[in-house]
Amino acid sequence: MSGQASRKQNQDAFTKSLHFLKYRPRSRREINRYLENKGFSPSEISDAIERLERYRYIDDKEFARIWIENRTRNRPRGEFALRCELKEKGVSDEITEKMLADFDEVEPAWFAVLPRLERWCGLEPIELKKKIYDYLRRRGFSYPTCEQVFKRAEKHLGL
Repeated sequence: MSGQASRKQNQDAFTKSLHFLKYRPRSRREINRYLENKGFSPSEISDAIERLERYRYIDDKEFARIWIENRTRNRPRGEFALRCELKEKGVSDEITEKMLADFDEVEPAWFAVLPRLERWCGLEPIELKKKIYDYLRRRGFSYPTCEQVFKRAEKHLGL
């Protein structure tokens, strides 16, 4: 491949990456997979990723921070689920540990359950506990968090 053709392919990989980033932040691995699926060579992918990092369009630490923040606000997940999601997105365990070091899942769990309490208010306490635990466990929240949210729900409902 000539130098000019190679530069064009590198530019195409970079441009496609920018388009992919237009919708939401992406991890390094997501960009890599995307470009592989588009048929770019390893060197073209590497060049594109280096440029994206140089211009700070991708940064796995910032991606993890934004992911956790958005999940907490929009679709709350527990620490376990967040770890799994970040691993799936290709964020290193080291970055994930740093980003979740101060994560308190009790408030996101409460805000996940709160809209459902109106529907569940007529349940017996044991049934309410099962609903809350099942709902939160499916979203990756820990048992201690489930217990705290259940106790808070009891107070909230005056049980």
